[in-house]
Amino acid sequence: MKKQRFKVGALLQIDLKNGQYAFGRVVNKEETLFYDFFTDNISSLNLDKIYSAKELFRVPVMKYAITSGQWVMIDNKPIEADLAIPNKYFMQDMITKEFSVYHQGNIMPATYEEVKDLECAAVWEPEHVEDRLRDYFAGVPNVWVEDLKPKP
Repeated sequence: MKKQRFKVGALLQIDLKNGQYAFGRVVNKEETLFYDFFTDNISSLNLDKIYSAKELFRVPVMKYAITSGQWVMIDNKPIEADLAIPNKYFMQDMITKEFSVYHQGNIMPATYEEVKDLECAAVWEPEHVEDRLRDYFAGVPNVWVEDLKPKP
């Protein structure tokens, strides 16, 4: 694997190790967006199809997924302003079970209703993202997503 620099705007090719490739994009310093698009034919790849695909999810990911070359940078272009805005994430206290919302460095108390559709404030390992993408494209629940859901 060839080392790469972490760059906002990078389009990433992710080998799902099952003959399929998924794609993500670094949208800000903290988050990578993953597209609802995969292919098993890299040789006829159309970048416009990737860029126009629906956003599947976005989460913070360990930067070594990119810098190590595990996820290959195949393009880079400036991020659209609306994509650069970080998402809100939920946190849940392990003892009190109280919820809060994390957004751009701020933490605010929240209810279950306010957090039930948010991603957990967690930095994902690349292998877990790959699992999540494989499971999504196979139409099966993902253990990591289920484990990180808010518990009422």
